[in-house]
Amino acid sequence: MKKIFVYFITLTSLFLLVACTNSNPLGATNSFSIEDNLENVNNVKAKVILLFGQSNATGISSNAYLKKNIPNEYEMLSNGIDNVYINFICENGNNSSSNKFINVKPGMGASKDCFGPELGMAYELFIKYPNETIFIIKYSWAGSILNSQWLNSRYGRGELYNAAIAFSKTSLNYLKTKGYDVEVEAVCWMQGESDSVQIETSNRYYKNTKKFVDYLRRDLSSYTKDDFVFIDAGIKEIDLYWIYYEIINNTKAEYADKHNNSIYFSTEELGYTTSLEPIDNPDIAHYDSLSEFNLGRKFASFI
Repeated sequence: MKKIFVYFITLTSLFLLVACTNSNPLGATNSFSIEDNLENVNNVKAKVILLFGQSNATGISSNAYLKKNIPNEYEMLSNGIDNVYINFICENGNNSSSNKFINVKPGMGASKDCFGPELGMAYELFIKYPNETIFIIKYSWAGSILNSQWLNSRYGRGELYNAAIAFSKTSLNYLKTKGYDVEVEAVCWMQGESDSVQIETSNRYYKNTKKFVDYLRRDLSSYTKDDFVFIDAGIKEIDLYWIYYEIINNTKAEYADKHNNSIYFSTEELGYTTSLEPIDNPDIAHYDSLSEFNLGRKFASFI
């Protein structure tokens, strides 16, 4: 009887630990202000792209390695993309644009030494739309879970979702006050790695994705005219870390197949790598610099 009692207490403690971990507040800020640094315009149409996700959306890829891989393009990127602006916040301010829109350039990832998909997005959008004004709004948090942080345990809006929407709306409303005719054309989503670690969260990923996108379409409806496209990138097939990656990626593909204005693309099929950098000790959980850059370009190719 004593052994049974101890076993019961152990299971109960484990359950409480998991429950507390899944619902533990991150302390994400959801009150934002914008520094007024843009000039006033008169009803200028502006494309707006939202970029959300976890660490591969934040960007752990090295500026230095990208410079070695594409030196000519990097020189142009270092000066900032003239017609593409970004307001971003990573990990609650670990790196940010300091509450203002600035031209996209390297250094907007996890630190000033890193970049995320926004760099390749800006490069591709500049090529496609050189005479248009484009704004990227990026909110990301490394290691974040769709199941219990972007959403909550009852499939409601979670802490990170509320923060990302507050950040986006503050940014969008500011652009309106400056005279821009803003329209959210796409939400780019680079996430799923953390949910792939457990079978329970992997199996819930389809339902969670549907709820997440439904909330986005509802909460951003006043900033869209024909509804935005939801662009979802697959996670890397690394079973050492992302144990149930196959469930996650199949779910992403299934959701896009069943819903209008939804696109899925496989980073694996595109050959994006995580095994090359740093050369002496590769960070296999995060995309190598050229792959991260091309991830951004791929997102932008659908816009």
